Amino acid sequence: AIPSTTTPRASGRNNIIAMASSATSTSTGTENVKENNKNYLYIPSERDAHYQGNIARYLLDLHEEKATFDFCGGMMFQLVLTDKLQSHLQKLANDFQQGNQPKIHPSAMPRMSNIPNYDRSAHADNLTLFHGREIRKVPNANGGTGFVLQLSYADDTNPSKAVDPQGWSAREISGYDGWRHDANRQWRRAATYKEEGFETFDEEF
Repeated sequence: AIPSTTTPRASGRNNIIAMASSATSTSTGTENVKENNKNYLYIPSERDAHYQGNIARYLLDLHEEKATFDFCGGMMFQLVLTDKLQSHLQKLANDFQQGNQPKIHPSAMPRMSNIPNYDRSAHADNLTLFHGREIRKVPNANGGTGFVLQLSYADDTNPSKAVDPQGWSAREISGYDGWRHDANRQWRRAATYKEEGFETFDEEF
């Protein structure tokens, strides 16, 4: 057990992330939805009616609301977008066109291998696939578990290049192995993230 006077250091691992159609939930459950009258953030049918296909705006609103996702089978992860990805999504939201929006895959595709044209690589295009991290032991994360699901910006023209100072490092990109069993994958600690270029990791998580 960690003594109450000790602040646990966050750690994480990287994953390619695709969005599947399902309801999101906050740490306070349905009571929070009623109080804020923001059902459109948590109920897919109301989301579709409210955003009319502007999924970039939807992701920005989820980030602003500190909404959580039931990720990894019952564990609540707060969604956090990096500054660079937020800037990218803001442009897509303001210049809304159906063809330039992030894609929400149908719920019939619960696994990455179900997605059309999926391959075992670190490539992400910021539309159908995103660079993501599971970050754990985050003291102030919404959802009650200390878990964050961070999405960052990727260079879709040069998959091996690290372009987001809060996102994947060159080492994370070159060493990505998200299809392997958890026991065989690398977990990074705060010191590793800082060493690889994420200098503000401690301040953010």
